[in-house]
Amino acid sequence: MQIEAYAVVGDDDRIANAAGEMPEALKNDAEWAFFQAGLDAAQVTVLGRASQEATPNHRRRRRLVMTRSVRDLRSEGDTVFWNPENIDLSVALRVFQVDIDRVAVAGGRDVFDHFLSGPDRYTHFHLSRVAGVALPGGRGVFRGVDEEGLSAADILRRAGYVPASPRRLDDGVEVVTWRPQPS
Repeated sequence: MQIEAYAVVGDDDRIANAAGEMPEALKNDAEWAFFQAGLDAAQVTVLGRASQEATPNHRRRRRLVMTRSVRDLRSEGDTVFWNPENIDLSVALRVFQVDIDRVAVAGGRDVFDHFLSGPDRYTHFHLSRVAGVALPGGRGVFRGVDEEGLSAADILRRAGYVPASPRRLDDGVEVVTWRPQPS
């Protein structure tokens, strides 16, 4: 199964401003189209509770919402609320009762951190960057950005990922896809 993450950051590797919201400065039509195509290709999208609440599910995608507010699993239509501390990903995905070969991870930070290592680690982490944007006091794409002052690239390398060459999506917007280092 492929597990592909999609994150967009500014120059300081932050996904949200100090209020915890994605600012207009990070929004770009080409990057949005890239992100949506990734979600469309997946059978399930994984996101955090705050992201679930902030983004309506207009396309009726199957969503797996990572949250500590449930003991294990709770289903509500196309959405399954999942506590990864008590239930493995494979068990949570079975609730959807469809064959799943691709999962898209849409964030936020705790969700991005969760899949960095362990048995259910990323096969691809697509890190888009909008040049010239800084979000002082904002939320880093990974906890280590905020707590250790590390760059997203440093965190991905430390977790055993290697980057492909940057790909231009638009003026001032590029994406780098990180993959696990070959053994």
